[in-house]
Amino acid sequence: MGYFPLGYLGVDVFFVISGFLITSILYSDLIMNKLSIRRFYMRRIRRILPLVLVVNVVALLIGVFVMLPYDLDKLCQSVIATNLFGNNLLEYVSSGSYWSLRNEYRPLIHTWSLGIEEQFYLLYPLLFLVALKNKFVSTNLF
Repeated sequence: MGYFPLGYLGVDVFFVISGFLITSILYSDLIMNKLSIRRFYMRRIRRILPLVLVVNVVALLIGVFVMLPYDLDKLCQSVIATNLFGNNLLEYVSSGSYWSLRNEYRPLIHTWSLGIEEQFYLLYPLLFLVALKNKFVSTNLF
């Protein structure tokens, strides 16, 4: 297996780099007094949601023609969870493990990391502001 099994190191490195970049953006906006939580979320939505929707529509179109009803049901669950950035939660609730055999029938299971990232970014800007509350005061954050 080696020193870095199963590819998780790549996901971890991505999370660290992504967190660093988002923190840099938030901090720069704060220093220039341009920080807007609403604008932050709108940028995330415009960047991520169109591609997620395209992948989901393509998966559903293919699934309707090539999947059996049970598999199509699992695909629909994955599509809903992916659209809500919660495929990691669906995995946990339905099987408890990424490597479970139940997950072999979830074509969009790879979006679990996107779910974790977006859940983090839902809370992170608010935590960022709370952490820096005493250092900076701004009334135009929302």
